[in-house]
Amino acid sequence: MRNLKKTYDGWALVTGASSGIGKEMARELAAQKFDLILVARNQDALDQLSHELVLQHDIQTRVIALDLVQEGAAAALHAQVEDLDVGLLIASAGIDEMGPFLEKDYTDLRRMIRLNVDAPSELAHLFGTAMAAEQTPGRKRAGIILVSSLFAYQGTPNFAVYAATKAYVLTLGEALTVEMSKQGIDVLTLSPGLTATPFADGLKMNAALLPMVAQNPRRVARVGLRNLGRKMSVVSGMLNKAYAWENRLIPRSWPVYLFGFLIENAMRSYQKRIDKTPAKKASA
Repeated sequence: MRNLKKTYDGWALVTGASSGIGKEMARELAAQKFDLILVARNQDALDQLSHELVLQHDIQTRVIALDLVQEGAAAALHAQVEDLDVGLLIASAGIDEMGPFLEKDYTDLRRMIRLNVDAPSELAHLFGTAMAAEQTPGRKRAGIILVSSLFAYQGTPNFAVYAATKAYVLTLGEALTVEMSKQGIDVLTLSPGLTATPFADGLKMNAALLPMVAQNPRRVARVGLRNLGRKMSVVSGMLNKAYAWENRLIPRSWPVYLFGFLIENAMRSYQKRIDKTPAKKASA
């Protein structure tokens, strides 16, 4: 694994650190002796991770239990760590709202937009501004990783707004790679496909019917960290790369219709399995 300490310094802040890719990012950075700011909603999960990383790697941590959906949360987070020199920002927190667009409660969609779009944008602005101000001659570079998705590369039926939010993150990250590089800040956008996380486990579809292989979150995290400062964006996994690139070779509508069909089929299979499962008898 590439030693990021040679290029970056200061504390690393990881959102979505309580599980999945964010948790594995934190573990990889701790192994490289970065002090960590761990951010997520689940206080207990953060405390357990903090204890693990401090014990194993003799680093410092700061745990911040915070829901980034809430109004003013990003600014509140920034204020809580102003006393620290944050040299890396990993914006990994995100949620999805699966299902037909018109059947979704727009309150839930708005919540997803706030977490997937507003939060990483504001965090990149707040911490990017601070990182740029700290760049002086002889100082190491700073870095930002924004976590997007394979679905960012096309419209995805039954994940319509989720895919749109991740397309925003991808486009934002690509632009910031160019803008911020001049100020000593490397920006990478990481786009995972299906990954074995609690996030994926909660999807109400039979993922076995999709032409995808669930990746290990540690492997995805390593792909992101390895390519920071080397690429503008990266898709983890060879099959996922093929899906992302196919839009450049065939009409954009084809993969939209294809994934729409496949996801509908996987959803129907899941529902049939649920319908066949006998209801548990109430205890006497």
